[in-house]
Order: sequence, then C-alpha cells, then structure tokens
Amino acid sequence: MEVKITQIEEDILVGGFSIERLETDETEPKEFFNDFMHNGKMELLNNFTQNLQEYYGLIWFTEKHEKKYQYLLGQKLESMNGKPDNLEVKVIEKGEYAVSKFSSGTDAVKAITDFFNEGIPRIGYKPKEQNDMTFEYYPNGLDGEYEFWTLVEKI
Repeated sequence: MEVKITQIEEDILVGGFSIERLETDETEPKEFFNDFMHNGKMELLNNFTQNLQEYYGLIWFTEKHEKKYQYLLGQKLESMNGKPDNLEVKVIEKGEYAVSKFSSGTDAVKAITDFFNEGIPRIGYKPKEQNDMTFEYYPNGLDGEYEFWTLVEKI
C-alpha cells in the first residue's frame, strides 16, 4: 500500500445523507447505499451539485465510549445557497492528509485497517489526535476506485 501526504488548502463543504452505525458492525451498509442510489437521494444531490462523478464518504465518531460513528455519503458543495433542507452538511478541514488509493474490489474494512495500522506509521506520521473524521473519496463514481484520507501529523 502506497501512502502519500497531501495538503488540502481550504476547507471542503460536503452535503449529503447519513446513517449512524456501531464500529463493531463490519457489514456494508447496503440498505443505505441502495436507498441513496434508488430512492431519489442521489438524483436530488446530483441536481443540486451538477456533479455526476465525485462522491465523498465521511466517517466520524459520535459517541466514542459506545464506538458509534456517523457515515455521510455526499458531494462537494460550492455554497449553501439553495441547499435542500434534508441535506446534512459537514466540513473537511484544510490541513495535511495521508492518502491511499484502493481498487473498487478492495475490502473497505481491511483497507482502512491497513491504512491506519501500517501505511501511515510506515511513513513516519500518525493521525491527528483531535481529528475524529476520516473520509473516502470516489473520483469516478461509487463503483470506481476510492481513496482514504485522514488528517495527520509527523511523529
């Protein structure tokens, strides 16, 4: 696994739909993705963003002691003007990020585990302590290759 360090120069505003899950749940949230793709949510988002390709999957802990996290599937928003009321919005903070690419068939649970436990430490970095958000970036649609990104600092 190749891990690169990349700088995000300004905050990225992401709007979409989310689901809360337990960290111990290793199953893919298939119902969530099916609902997003087939019940008008993807179309609503695409119509607002005018983007049919790029997607973000943001992951952050909501209750660390219970190991609950939120997963938001969405797209970059240029502004909040005219945003549909039912879109949840999160900010990807500017900063220094570790990034690794994975092919579409790669097991996401194994990929993120290897990314944090092997890839990032191997290059002399660690995730920032105060940051609890990691994100997936799908540059060519949800069925294509994807990347994991997380804020880091030098060890």
